[in-house]
Parts: sequence; structure tokens; C-alpha cells
Amino acid sequence: MALLRRAVPVVVAATLATPLFAGLASAQTGYVNGIVRNPAGDGIGDALVVAFSAPWQRREETTTNGAGRFSFVGLQAGQWLFLAQRAGYAPVQAFAPVRASGLGPRVVLTMEIDPLSAPTPTTGELANVHADDLHTLLDAADALFDLGNFDRAIDAYEAVLERAPPLTSLHLQIGHAYRELQETERALDAYRSVPSDTPAGAEATAAIEEILAAAGSR
Repeated sequence: MALLRRAVPVVVAATLATPLFAGLASAQTGYVNGIVRNPAGDGIGDALVVAFSAPWQRREETTTNGAGRFSFVGLQAGQWLFLAQRAGYAPVQAFAPVRASGLGPRVVLTMEIDPLSAPTPTTGELANVHADDLHTLLDAADALFDLGNFDRAIDAYEAVLERAPPLTSLHLQIGHAYRELQETERALDAYRSVPSDTPAGAEATAAIEEILAAAGSR
């Protein structure tokens, strides 16, 4: 996601430099602070925050500190648009009024994780496993499955599981692949590895029942 660049105030053409504008330019300025956070309320550090005023044709930017806090000093009075961006999160924006002097209202920007570009976890079993890497591996595994190359698809799914063990739903795909290869016992083992309390668990249970029912009818 391309970051917005710092811009200087737009120069007003000489024909618009009227006494009225000169009076506005000398207006008092205010101070705004705020926080960029996730839905759980935790601050998001190193997020780019841009403040923009259409009437003033002015744009300023800053970055949040480790606690997700930011501030702007010297903004003219009026309605300002505040935008927050950070890799791994969906951009968010909000309007807030700036007072002619003193501290204005606190700006709160809540960012949702972008599922297509989630930040790399730093803790837990998925620590340091980048989402883009997982997407690439999963896409390759799915492509092999769709092409009917089930042996290689199984290897690819297992490679993902080796890097990200919590992705237990992949056992369902592995079970389907073994079933296509008519390796019933291995398919059953894979299906039984899917936790029953997950959405994939219901499909795995149904697959197990189908296999056992077919075996019993022979």
C-alpha cells in the first residue's frame, strides 16, 4: 500500500490573494491529538496519519508513537479530515472539528486488520510467518488439487501445516486428496485430525460417516 507523501500547503494564485484571504491566513490555530487503535483498543504504532483541510488547501502528516498516539499543532479552525494508514490494516478516516485556539476533540481512528495483507504475528504459533507467504503456499496447494495432482497437493498442504500448525482445517483438504487417491485409511486419519468444534469439523465428520457407510455396505 503506497504511503501518502508530505505535501506543502497549496500556493494560492495571486488573483485570489484578496484581503479576505489575508485575514483568514492570520487566524488563530489550534491543537489536535488522537489515537490509532485496533478493535480491541490497543494502540497501533508507526501508523501514518494525514490531516487534510479542503477550505485551507492544506495537508499535514505525522506518525503514531508506540502507544498509537499522535498530535498536530497549528491547524486552522474548521472541519479537518484525518486518515490513518498502516501495512496490514485497512485504511480508516474520520472528520473532526479544529477549534480556533486550544485543544480540540480527541480523534479516535479504529483500524481493522486487512485480511488480504494481515500483519505478521510476533507471538504464538504463527510468529514470523508472513501472511503473503501462506497465501502463496495455499494457492499453490489448491492449484495442484484442482489439477488432480493429489500427491503433490498433499505435500504442499503439509508444508503449510509444518509452518502454521494452527491451520487445522487443512487436514480436511488432505483427507479429500487421499480420498481421491482411494487411500481410505489415510483419508480417515486426516479427517479425524480436524477439530470437531470448527466449521471444517462438520464436513470432516460427514466425510468419515460416508466412508464408513460405504465400507459397511460392501
